[in-house]
Amino acid sequence: MSLGRVTVVRAGRTAALGEVSMAAGAADVVVRGRVLDQPPGPRSRRPQRVGFGALRALAALPAVLGGVLVALVMSGFGWVGSVLFLAWLSVGAALLTVWGERLAVRRMCRFRAPSQAERQLLGPVAMMAMVRCGLPAGTVDWYVQPAPDTNACAAGRRSVAVTDGALRSFVSGRLPADQLMAMLVHELGHYETRAARYALTTTWLAAPGRAAFRPVLRVSLALCGSRPPGLVTCVLAMVGGGMALVQLVQRQQWVPAAMLAGVGLALLVTPVVHGAVSRASEYAADTYARRVGVGLELAHALMTGQGATQVPRTVWCSLLDRHPPLDRRVELLLRPVVMYG
Repeated sequence: MSLGRVTVVRAGRTAALGEVSMAAGAADVVVRGRVLDQPPGPRSRRPQRVGFGALRALAALPAVLGGVLVALVMSGFGWVGSVLFLAWLSVGAALLTVWGERLAVRRMCRFRAPSQAERQLLGPVAMMAMVRCGLPAGTVDWYVQPAPDTNACAAGRRSVAVTDGALRSFVSGRLPADQLMAMLVHELGHYETRAARYALTTTWLAAPGRAAFRPVLRVSLALCGSRPPGLVTCVLAMVGGGMALVQLVQRQQWVPAAMLAGVGLALLVTPVVHGAVSRASEYAADTYARRVGVGLELAHALMTGQGATQVPRTVWCSLLDRHPPLDRRVELLLRPVVMYG
């Protein structure tokens, strides 16, 4: 994708940098005569607190209700089952606490504490990102996630992890410090917009339903010849399910109708809504990074890490994808910064 001619203007000196480049410090980036990035003003880093965590939890509500229903059935209705069910619910609530989150990210997300050498590498860059965002030290917990790709992710209320692949790229020089800092600022944008605040709890509560549904999915794939069902099969399934639902409603069989509607909602509507909310939260984190002045660095990091792996996507995959297209993200990151007041 062509991004136009990028020019950096610094201290009265203009240097053409070709298609894409990075601007260090407080440089003004001009594309075709327009200023793209400026030093952040006193209120330019203020994020739009949309509450993406609550929206994600709402999108996962059918899966959570399914998990609660399965757990309630599996626990039975005796006093032992009731105790186990309440204990299971208590674990979900405990994941909202600091200590519960610190235990959960190690088990559920495979995060680990940085080693001494990794702490020496990551510490200065993470501190630069925190200062850039105006966040005090100790606001978030930093982790390392075992993964070969160059990436970072946020989980829970205060956990941010960098992949060990990103650290290897940083050590080898393939990932400059300002690009790594931009990646961390993007994840801090998720922290500021509260995008992953309830993710651990919803994952825990939805786990029984997903575990119960997994055998059904395996049988369905076996009937389809170990291939995902095609568009015609999905349309026929939706039509058949709709006709069955209408018949149940006409017969006033409300419990089976509610169960069928819940299954259809969980299988069709929930993934699409969850994908849309996730893409919106990614755009919000990109906007936050652009407002604090690292939009160009993040765009460069995205194109370096993902530009060679982009493949054409179908419409259905685009609806389910949790990350926006790369070209749209880069276009957003290179827009002019809107200054407040």
